[in-house]
Amino acid sequence: MLRHLILFVVLLGFWAILSGQLDWTDGHQRYLMTCGVVSCALATLLSWRVGFLEKEGNYLRMAARQFPYLCWLLWQILLSNWDVARRVWSPKMDIDPAMTRTPYKLKSELAVAIYANSITLTPGTVTVQIDSDKRELLVHQLSDGNGEALKDMHNRVARVEGEGGEL
Repeated sequence: MLRHLILFVVLLGFWAILSGQLDWTDGHQRYLMTCGVVSCALATLLSWRVGFLEKEGNYLRMAARQFPYLCWLLWQILLSNWDVARRVWSPKMDIDPAMTRTPYKLKSELAVAIYANSITLTPGTVTVQIDSDKRELLVHQLSDGNGEALKDMHNRVARVEGEGGEL
């Protein structure tokens, strides 16, 4: 129950920061604030009904480990943008598209989603399919040389997860 209360407070705080609706005296803002509180409550209720917080382990610890990973991911996105632009604008078009099966050892569905979305966010790669039975991702790449980069990304997500599921 405490996890759900913390989730509600975090969602409400995030909503308040993004919306800027904090004036109860104005009728229009009061309506918007009520909608924000109701939407945060419904999201918390939905996560409770689905059992999301119970399945994903210690999500507060994962949230605390996100910042260094997000900084690293942003840098990888910038590097990949540069690499894709260089390949596309090069006269010889050094592109060799490939579909690659990439295994993963992540424990939670949240970590797998973070990994798959991180791959897709990085230019030149797209996660096409997640096979949870075989515990592998199907990834489309512009060049067939990103195996080590995908392994490094997996290991960083495993550290965020904190379960030690490194490749």
